[in-house]
Amino acid sequence: MAIKWLQLVGGSYWGPKGQAFLGAAEARAGIALSSLESELLTEFDGGIWLAQAGYERVSVGLEFRSDKRGRPLRKIADIGRLITPEYSLVWPELENATVDEVRERLRPVVLDALDLVGERRNLGKLPRTGEAKGLTAVPLKPLIEDPTPYVEAPGDSFVIIRDLPANTRPSDVPAVLQKYEEDLQALLSKEAFGNIVEAETSPTAIRWLVQLPRAND
Repeated sequence: MAIKWLQLVGGSYWGPKGQAFLGAAEARAGIALSSLESELLTEFDGGIWLAQAGYERVSVGLEFRSDKRGRPLRKIADIGRLITPEYSLVWPELENATVDEVRERLRPVVLDALDLVGERRNLGKLPRTGEAKGLTAVPLKPLIEDPTPYVEAPGDSFVIIRDLPANTRPSDVPAVLQKYEEDLQALLSKEAFGNIVEAETSPTAIRWLVQLPRAND
């Protein structure tokens, strides 16, 4: 279960020489992604669009590369109710770009990722707010029930579990999840929070699946 239908996450490519972008550039990119996410959440009605196939959330992962020789990545996967398109963007100019320039550069990339989701998952075109009345939701995909879940191979992930407050009603769960995710964001590093793959609920708890960094990340 998720609060928002769209999440934008991004960070530098890590190569043999270290992180592609540091400090101020990373901070400006984070501000631009947050602003763009809010803009798109207002502009489009993605909740019912995703619910056509039983999904709840799409998390677009953007990797920034400084080396023009790098090959851009463009792939999509899904786990449970979450769809995760991933793009690797070769853009050395990010180092000196303003927040507005970053947002304008990333907007078409994110829209392309959402078009890819619509194409690969047979959802059609993402509707603008107020234009989704003809779409029909189906039952949500089952939550992950495996007690030892993983993303690509056993052992590549771990889970964080937090009990729901006593007597929590189903209608209260979104607000509780939002508060819990704010707590997680305050506790975890930016990189760790960005590695959360999925959140799922049970009648008594919320569980987050977190993918461990790979050796070549």
